Amino acid sequence: MLVMRSKLQEKPKSKILKHGYINIYSKLTNQEDRQIYYKTLYKKQNSDWDESMVYLTKKLKSFLSGKEKLLDIGCGNGSYLVDENRKKISWAVGIDSDKQAVGKNICLDEILIGDFGVMPFASGSFDVVTGLWVLEHVRNPEKVFNEIHRVLKVGGKFFFATPNYSFLPLRLIRFIKFLKFNYIINERLFGRERKDVFETYYKASSVVAIKKLSKNKFNIIELRTNFDPSYTSFSRITYSLTKFLHLVSTKFGFEITYPHIIGVLEKI
Repeated sequence: MLVMRSKLQEKPKSKILKHGYINIYSKLTNQEDRQIYYKTLYKKQNSDWDESMVYLTKKLKSFLSGKEKLLDIGCGNGSYLVDENRKKISWAVGIDSDKQAVGKNICLDEILIGDFGVMPFASGSFDVVTGLWVLEHVRNPEKVFNEIHRVLKVGGKFFFATPNYSFLPLRLIRFIKFLKFNYIINERLFGRERKDVFETYYKASSVVAIKKLSKNKFNIIELRTNFDPSYTSFSRITYSLTKFLHLVSTKFGFEITYPHIIGVLEKI
């Protein structure tokens, strides 16, 4: 276990580079800029909708009092939830399995490298655990859920987002991965370099799977899929087509146009 950052005298501060519906904390690729544009456009047209990170940020903010200790699993180079709520978090710790992935993270007081399934924290250490885009990479989610449950205080909350495995483009990408083209797709469409694409298992990327993993450990405060048009919007035409297909598919009760699962669980 390697401690990447020791305790600091003051809370880290993440500088907002650009204010907007989604605040920007780091330089974006052209592909990421495109996604932000279409998320913001959809919000203007659908005021009752919120992008997944914005939605969870609001949920977390309503829970925090300023005294909470937070653990971010799979912390990587940063967390929108932590950045947006940093002033209301007493102490923020991150853990990641990849030392190279956390080099630009400046929103945490302490970062450790280790296994999410065997974390070096005493039981009941944290009021909040967050996990953004990490559950899909876990080979043994039951072990990880047990550890999250252990390190949380009773009544503590787990806020998370993960891809929805029923999302049709994700199914197609999984097939493309079999053909070894997934790195090209991620780079061209989403601006992700090969080093930023990690192995995925999707064992905890369905509502049914998460309900099963939560049984006898967590009360489900919220667990649902969330729409986001930005993954398949590359022009105004594809944006309009994305909205139309979403409208049609949801009328028939299909989940294939919902890219995300978001949730808030409470430790029993």
